[in-house]
Amino acid sequence: MLRRSAACLCTTVGTAPTRHTGKCLCGTVKYSVEGTPDWVAHVHSTFYRQSHGASSVLAAGVVPKRFNLEAGEGYLHRKAFNSVYKHTCKKCGTHVYDDWLQHHKKVVFPTHMDALGAAHRLTADWEAFAPQFHLHYDSALLPQYDGLPKYANLPQEWRGGTGELLQEDFPETQYFRYNGHAGDASWPPSGDAATASGA
Repeated sequence: MLRRSAACLCTTVGTAPTRHTGKCLCGTVKYSVEGTPDWVAHVHSTFYRQSHGASSVLAAGVVPKRFNLEAGEGYLHRKAFNSVYKHTCKKCGTHVYDDWLQHHKKVVFPTHMDALGAAHRLTADWEAFAPQFHLHYDSALLPQYDGLPKYANLPQEWRGGTGELLQEDFPETQYFRYNGHAGDASWPPSGDAATASGA
């Protein structure tokens, strides 16, 4: 569950792994990833929520040797946040990728990938970046009812991870605390109740 099987480590054309390309908003910084990422997850940590302005961020971890910076190195701003190095484009401000030093991974964001637009959702490119689980779900602002495993922080196999799994509607997430639903067994609404409440 935490690492894709050897059989699907890359989408192949002949014997060569697929090369996925990505870029910042203005296109100055460009990069590529060879093959399939080691993991793909929805990340709910405060760092990612605030740096992206989103309730969660879809992120993919790849080993550094399969990540290549293709253009714009001189336009990258590198900033350390604990053991994470955030890379942003100096021209447009896009959060392009990160170095997770403790986990020896480059972390890219599938929404930056050139091949993952709406027209490509059903292709092998999109399937390669389909999320497998959630990270830092104890910091979630919105519950996610997708059936994927939801780690309170990180998997136990990862440095600093407890491996604790939370329910999708875990009452101690920030969403339930902020909206007054902590400990409310009737939430989330379902069926007629959901329709009546507009949920």
